[in-house]
Amino acid sequence: MRRVSSTAGRRKKRRYVIDAALWLAASVPPVAGATGALAQTTDLGTVQTSDSAVDVNSAVYQAPTTTPLTVTQPTSVIDKHYIENNIPATANFDSVINVAPSVMVQPSGSGGDDAKISIRGFQNGQFNVTLDGIPLRAFNLTQRSGSFIMTNDLGQVTVDRGPGTASTVGDATFGGTVGLQTKSPMSSLATTATTGYGSFNTQLYGIQLDSGQLKSANGASFFLDTQFTKSDGYFTNVAKERENVALKLVQPLSDNTTLTFVSINNNDLRNYFSGASLAQIKAYGPNYGLSSSPNQQNYAGYNRWTLTTDFEYLGLKSDYGDGWHLDQKLYTYGYREHPSFYGLDVSNNSGPGTVFGASDVPGTLGQVHFRSYGDVVAITKDLPDGDVKFGAWAEHQPSYRGSFKVDMTLAQQYISTNYDQHMTLNTFQPYLEGDWKPLPGLTITTGAKYANVERSYESLVDPNTHGVAQYDQTWAKVLPSLAANYKLSPNWSVYAQAAEGFLTPPNALPGSANVQPQTTWNYQVGTSYQSKTFTLAGDVYYIDFQNMIASQTIGGIANYFNQGGAIYKGIELEGTVHVGNGFSVFGNGSLNSAKSTQTGLWIQEAPNATLAGGLIYEEGNWHASLTDKWVGSRFGDVGQKQPLSPFNQLDMAVTYKVKNPLPNLAAVTAKFGINNILDSRTIVDFAGYSGVSVTPLFYTQIGRNIYSSLTVQF
Repeated sequence: MRRVSSTAGRRKKRRYVIDAALWLAASVPPVAGATGALAQTTDLGTVQTSDSAVDVNSAVYQAPTTTPLTVTQPTSVIDKHYIENNIPATANFDSVINVAPSVMVQPSGSGGDDAKISIRGFQNGQFNVTLDGIPLRAFNLTQRSGSFIMTNDLGQVTVDRGPGTASTVGDATFGGTVGLQTKSPMSSLATTATTGYGSFNTQLYGIQLDSGQLKSANGASFFLDTQFTKSDGYFTNVAKERENVALKLVQPLSDNTTLTFVSINNNDLRNYFSGASLAQIKAYGPNYGLSSSPNQQNYAGYNRWTLTTDFEYLGLKSDYGDGWHLDQKLYTYGYREHPSFYGLDVSNNSGPGTVFGASDVPGTLGQVHFRSYGDVVAITKDLPDGDVKFGAWAEHQPSYRGSFKVDMTLAQQYISTNYDQHMTLNTFQPYLEGDWKPLPGLTITTGAKYANVERSYESLVDPNTHGVAQYDQTWAKVLPSLAANYKLSPNWSVYAQAAEGFLTPPNALPGSANVQPQTTWNYQVGTSYQSKTFTLAGDVYYIDFQNMIASQTIGGIANYFNQGGAIYKGIELEGTVHVGNGFSVFGNGSLNSAKSTQTGLWIQEAPNATLAGGLIYEEGNWHASLTDKWVGSRFGDVGQKQPLSPFNQLDMAVTYKVKNPLPNLAAVTAKFGINNILDSRTIVDFAGYSGVSVTPLFYTQIGRNIYSSLTVQF
């Protein structure tokens, strides 16, 4: 079924050459044991310990999100302490960032994973996602939240709602950056076993091995974490299984140099749920997903998705001496769907029938695979009144995607081709940035990066021309940025920022010369305050978006068009108050606007406001929280079509941890939680239109569910 391009051999040879060049770029490490006066200490990698020096009876420690005093843009930092105590181990990073202001997380198909995320109204592909500082994206510049890393292997998640500075690498930094950070190995030898059970027959089994610091290997340490989860799912007949293995090795080479190796492998098997029609929801209930009848296009057996991913990098951090620092990561990651199947019209509003039989069920077979090879390097030189940083992000990503009409009744018998495409994306982003400290407490950061993207496209069947298409296009732009942070006092700072943004046109657009990249100008000012009693941060922002490209999904195929200009603006607040006796109260909120400059209409999937608040208790062995998240009204489709009402979700979590309960046990942790306590099941998201009948499809809120887990550490 898959067609092989006549240039496949040349492409493969070119890929090997580029791959070899990328890996050769960092083959020469710095000289170990370099000496010299260091004006600034580079973080050479640390190991986590079981005890924290932070005062647990403080707002900073108990706050779900904090804004560091040194930031130059609105930032919400969510640490490992919050993740471990408040997020189910089977969840993904979308559940972690949902607590932050201006963030909206919606349930999605794919077995309930890969939720739809919105930040300030920017959608998937319009903001940046990094894993240990490495941009994580597919060939279409989008990301998946449930395909690479699991929450148990996260040490910190940062939601930057600004464009960053010149040294912030990635595709769509103007929409913010979700920075995922892997956790560090433990400082002592340990074996940690976890089992969990929850609603919808959700099961979790995991075991982690920590080496501790190995004196025989110069203090090296590593962890190996393996997890298996399965669930029948909230939506009917939407089950999933997932296996994930994560390895992280930290090897000191000298007092000044540390080598880090990370490898994460993931396997998924899911029933794919692409939404239900209003008629289906009314007839069968809000949890209706897929049917049990092989005569219907939304039959569970005809909607299956199998995929594998891997992520690896080799990182080097070093102090050369005399104020020189190096941080470099050579990486590769890959994604492969082994073909996936979808019913052509899951609303069942169009009848059966294919070229092979009037009663046969039509469907779609999809294939996708890509692999990225890249390098992220940063070199910093300390100066008397600041520092200068220069570096680059370089990546080569070959990919393939195909979509074919098939007869589901005849075991996916081929009928015709929707599209059959080979693509290569080459990205190069060098930058130069400087920090200047003209006054005590004042830091001015200025710089520019050069964004250069080349896309090679070769299609035997193109969705636009319905025939052969081939093109090579390059987009390039210099992106300046200017930011400042001023500390009014040791625990209070203010900041301001202006930066230009850039995003490559989607790969599905016709390859004509008049397809221009999307550009933005971001402006924002804010403040952050931290003390033992309370934390408070706030900001206002204004974003001028030009040449915005939107999409409409019909039958699982995205159709793109130029929506013109848009203005994004709003105000955001977040804070926590420690009231004493182990209790803290937190809250955050945002007023957001995202409207077309041509029509004045709202941009699709952009909520007009968000609110979050709750109560946290931490004392002795206990940690408990009660959290409510509310999302305002929005429209699911362009032109203010498919209006969606506000919704909220009230969650609770309780954790009880005992250290050294027995001589051979280091710790025992029991966790219990209830998500959506009020059992709200309203329609929360528009999922596009079903094929053939063009029937609107929707997702409903996942109903009340419980989860529990028991972790034993030896």
